[in-house]
Amino acid sequence: MLNRTVLFLLICLLLSGCQSTSAPPTKVKPGKNDVVETHGGLENFQRLDQFVKHVQNNKKDKVRLIRYTIEGDRIFHDLAYDGSNLKFTLDTTGDKFGQGEVTTTTCESIQKQESETETKYMLTGCPQQDMNELLVISHDVDKEDFFAFELKYGVGLKNAINTKDQKLIKDLQNGETVQVSDFQFTKQEINQIYKLMILSNYLNEKKLFAECNKKTYESYELKVWINSAERQYNWSECDKSKDGEVMTRLVQDIVAILKNNHTYQSLPEVKGSFE
Repeated sequence: MLNRTVLFLLICLLLSGCQSTSAPPTKVKPGKNDVVETHGGLENFQRLDQFVKHVQNNKKDKVRLIRYTIEGDRIFHDLAYDGSNLKFTLDTTGDKFGQGEVTTTTCESIQKQESETETKYMLTGCPQQDMNELLVISHDVDKEDFFAFELKYGVGLKNAINTKDQKLIKDLQNGETVQVSDFQFTKQEINQIYKLMILSNYLNEKKLFAECNKKTYESYELKVWINSAERQYNWSECDKSKDGEVMTRLVQDIVAILKNNHTYQSLPEVKGSFE
C-alpha cells in the first residue's frame, strides 16, 4: 500500500497535469501607426514625435502605443486627435494582472519633455491625473553598472572609438592614421550617445547586411557592453533596410558628437579623399 507521501506526490502530479498553461502572447508586428515599448526597448518611436507635432499644429492624426508587460501581455494606448480634441483610450483587457478594462477620456494636448537623463511624453488636461504620464524613457547612464562601446566606421573600418579601452583612431585618408590612447567623452557626451542608442533600440535584434556592390564604401561595426550583456552589429552604407538606416543614422549622430569633442578637434585634419 502506498504511504501518504508517495500518494500525495502522485495526486499533485495528476492535478498539475490537468491544469492548462497558456503561453505568453506572440509579439505582434507593429503597423506604421504603432509605437512599441518593451521594457525600455523602443520601435517606431519617431511616429509618436510626429503625432506630437501634428497635435501642436492642429492637424488630425491618430497613433497607438503598445506596451508589453514583463509577462508578455499587451496594453494598448490609443491616441486620436480630431483637430481640437485629443481622445485617449487605455485598453488593459489583454493584461492578466491589470484592471482588465477599456477606459476612454478626453485630454487637451500632448507634450514631449526632454532632459539629459530622460524623455517624457505627457498628456495635459486629462480629467484623471494618473493618465497624464504616457511614456517615460530613461537614458541615465549612471543607473547602469557598466556601459561602453566600440565603433569602427569608414572605408576599411579605419576610424575607431573605443570607450572601454579609451582609444580613438582617426583615418586621415592618405594612408595614415592618428591615435589617441587616453580618449574619453565628457559625461554629457556619453549620456547623449546612450540616449541615441536607446532611441535606436540597440538591444533589439537587427537584420543588417555588410555586403556592398560599390568599389569604395563605408562599413560599420558596433559593439556595445551594457552591464553583463554584449551586442555586436556589422553593416555597410549599402544596407538601405529600415534597420540599416536606423543604425547608420545612429553612427552619424555619434560621429557628430565626436567632432564636437575637444580632443578630436585637436587632431590633424583629413589629408586625402576616397572620392
